[in-house]
Amino acid sequence: MENASKALLIAAGVLMLIIVLSALVLMMSNLTDYQEQSYKATADAQTTEFNNQYITYARDDVRGNDMVSLMNRIVDYNARYESSGYTTMHIKVYMKGNNTKLAYDGTNRLVTKSEYDETTIKEIVGEPTLNGSTTTGKIRTIEQKYEQKYANQLASEISNIEAILNDRGLSTSQKNTEFDKEKWLPKSASSYGGIDTIYQDALVYYEYVQFKRAYFDCKKDSTKYDEDTGRIIYMEFECTGIGV
Repeated sequence: MENASKALLIAAGVLMLIIVLSALVLMMSNLTDYQEQSYKATADAQTTEFNNQYITYARDDVRGNDMVSLMNRIVDYNARYESSGYTTMHIKVYMKGNNTKLAYDGTNRLVTKSEYDETTIKEIVGEPTLNGSTTTGKIRTIEQKYEQKYANQLASEISNIEAILNDRGLSTSQKNTEFDKEKWLPKSASSYGGIDTIYQDALVYYEYVQFKRAYFDCKKDSTKYDEDTGRIIYMEFECTGIGV
């Protein structure tokens, strides 16, 4: 009888141990599931947040100034994360023969290609420096030289600048003087290299201003997503014309 009681106690102890171990296994499994779900929810939220930065451009009649913002975003993203294991962003922009409509005199000095991708759009918007604080390129160089508001002023007055430059009755110094009278810049023309140099810069910046006024349609069927992360990795746009 005593042995039978001991056997029952041992059996009960084993059963309790099995119950406790089962509970621990179930708890660990639930904890693992919770952690996985929490990680997935966080990853999904990050993916949604990331995609929302680009989905806003997935529409027709995107203005050129928005395209400049998108281009800058992609250039900056690729420069920051290309070496960190993230999939780089890719973009294709087709000008569709609208290049010459951007130029003041029909000769492109900035948007010279019929199509651009993530490796060439830097020719338009500039290329980030290593610290990411400034960019280099024709436009940024002009903006740093004159300040953005004065660069816009030059673009808007380009026909008047051209008229002064082409006035054969004036010497070079007189042309600079006539330019200075208009107060288009805070300093004298000679301090920027003279009216001819200013005119050449104005031609480039005029083209940039026109690019920002252009319209672009997103080719939504061409948008691609990373199979593993769900992040947008490719977009295409077509220039449909120049706006006002």
